[in-house]
Amino acid sequence: MFGVPIQTLRDRVKGRVDPTNLKNENTLLSLEEEQSLVEHVEVMAQLGYGITNNKLKELGRELAQT
Repeated sequence: MFGVPIQTLRDRVKGRVDPTNLKNENTLLSLEEEQSLVEHVEVMAQLGYGITNNKLKELGRELAQT
């Protein structure tokens, strides 16, 4: 829906990309919102709950709409 490549999302979650070095000023989530989403995914992973790409996109959309 937002055209963000899956590998880009993976790189962000794994810390391979510096979130303060944004190239696009038309981002949907603030750095704080994005970090909140990353932390949620990491906590759920530590508890043994994986997340599908579709569910991650859904959570991102919900967060962007709030």
